[in-house]
Amino acid sequence: MLSVVMPEPRSAPEIPSKDPQSPSPSPRLVVGLVVTLAMILAFCLYTVREIRELRDEQTRINERNRVDSLQLLRIQNNLSALATQMREMADRTEPYPMKSWRQTFDRLKADLAQAIATERTLAPAERAPAQQEQLEAALDRFWSTIDRAFAEAEGNEDAAAAILRTTATVQHQELVNFVSRFLVLNDAVQREASVTNRAIYGRVEREIFILMTGLLLLVGVTGVYGIRANRRAFDDVQRLSRQLRNLSWRMMRLQEDLQESFSRELHDEFGQLLTAIGMLLGRVKRNLPAESPLIADLQEVQGIVQQTLERIRTESRLLHPVILDDFGLENALKWYVEQFGRQHGIETRFLKSGPIGVIPPDATIHIYRIVQEALTNVSRHSGSPEAWVRLRQEKDWIELEIEDRGRGLPPAAERTEGWQGIGLISMRERSELMGGAFALVPVPGGGLIVSVRVPLRSAAAAPAGTAGESGPAGAAADDREEAPIG
Repeated sequence: MLSVVMPEPRSAPEIPSKDPQSPSPSPRLVVGLVVTLAMILAFCLYTVREIRELRDEQTRINERNRVDSLQLLRIQNNLSALATQMREMADRTEPYPMKSWRQTFDRLKADLAQAIATERTLAPAERAPAQQEQLEAALDRFWSTIDRAFAEAEGNEDAAAAILRTTATVQHQELVNFVSRFLVLNDAVQREASVTNRAIYGRVEREIFILMTGLLLLVGVTGVYGIRANRRAFDDVQRLSRQLRNLSWRMMRLQEDLQESFSRELHDEFGQLLTAIGMLLGRVKRNLPAESPLIADLQEVQGIVQQTLERIRTESRLLHPVILDDFGLENALKWYVEQFGRQHGIETRFLKSGPIGVIPPDATIHIYRIVQEALTNVSRHSGSPEAWVRLRQEKDWIELEIEDRGRGLPPAAERTEGWQGIGLISMRERSELMGGAFALVPVPGGGLIVSVRVPLRSAAAAPAGTAGESGPAGAAADDREEAPIG
C-alpha cells in the first residue's frame, strides 16, 4: 500500500502581524490635504483681492491727478496767452485799436471758464474749498479789470494800457500763483498716493509673509505626518512582503518535499511490486511446458508490467529529478528536454554556451522547475512546433532562456486581470526568490522568450527552508534500482 510521508515543515522566523486595531492614517491625511488646499485657496483669494484693491486705488488716483493736472496746465496756457495779449495791447506793437482784441479775450475767457469748471470736479480732496473759491474770485476780479480796460480804451487807450500794466498784470500774476500752487498740491497728493501705495504693498507683503509662514508650517506638519505614515505603511508592506516570501519558500519547500516523498514512494513501492510481479510471471513461464498456450499470454502481461514500470520510473523522475542531484543542472535539463520533445511532439533543443560550473542546489531546483513550467506553457498555449532551452553561465550569473515561435503574448487590450496565470506567477516568484530577474520578451514575427537571470551568490544565500536541499530523502532516492523485468 502506498503511504506518503509528509516531511516536517521547516520553521520560518516569526514576524509579528499588523495590529488590526491600528487606525488608518488616511482620514487624517485627507483632512490635512483639505485644510492645506483651503489655506492655499484663501491665500490666493486674499492676494488677488488686495492686489486688485491696490491696482484700482492707484489707477483712480493717478488718472484723476493726471486729468486734473492737464486741466491746470490748460489754465496755465490760457493765462500765458492772456499775458501775451495784454503785453501786446499795452505796448501797442500792432497798429490796431484796443477794441479789436476783445474777441480774442472773450474766446480765452470762455475756454478758461470751462477749464476751471472741469478742474473743480477733479480737484483732490486735500485741496481746501476756500482755495478754489479764492481762485474763482480772483478770476472774476481779473475779468472785471479787463472789462474796465476795454471800456477806457473807447476814449483813452493810454489809460487802458496803464490799467493793463498795473492792476490787470497784478491780478494775472495772482491767478498764475494760484494755479502753480494747485500744481504743487497735485504733485504732493501724487507723492502721498505713492507713500500710501507703498504702505499698502508693505502691509500686503507682511500679511502674505504671515500667511506663507502659516501655510509652510501647516504643509510641513502635514508632510512630516504623511512621511511618517507612509514610512509605517512601507514598513508594514515590507514586513508583509517578507512574510509572503517566507510563506512562498515554505510552500515551495513543502511542494518539493511532497513531490520527492511521493516520487520515492511511487518508485520504491510500486516499482518493487511491479518488479516482483514480473519475476513471478517469469517463474511461472519457466515452469510451463514449452508448447503451453499460456506462455504468449504471460509474455504479453510481462510486457504490460514492464511498460507500467517504465512509466512509473519516468513519472517518478518528473516529480523529483534524481538526475539533478546526481549529475547536475545541465544533464537534468538535457534529459528533461528530450523527454518533453518525445512526449509532446515538439522539436525541443537544449543549447549550452560555455562551461556550466557548480550551481547551488537552491538555484538548480528552481531553474529546473522554471524550465518545466515554461515548456508546459509552450505545449499548452503557444502552438509552437519547436522550442529552445538555452543555458549560459557568466562568472556569478546564470542566464536561462526558453524560446518558442508560437502565438506569443496576447495583445494589451485583451489582457485581463488574471491573464498571466499561475505558471507565469510561479516562474516570476521563483526568480525573485533567488534574487534574479524575470522577463517575457516578445519575438519579432511571433513567439516568446522567457528570460531568467539569477545571481549565484544571491541564490546560495537564500533563506533556510528553500527547496532542493539534500537530505535523507534525497539520499534514499539516490539508491533506487531500475532493473528491467524479466
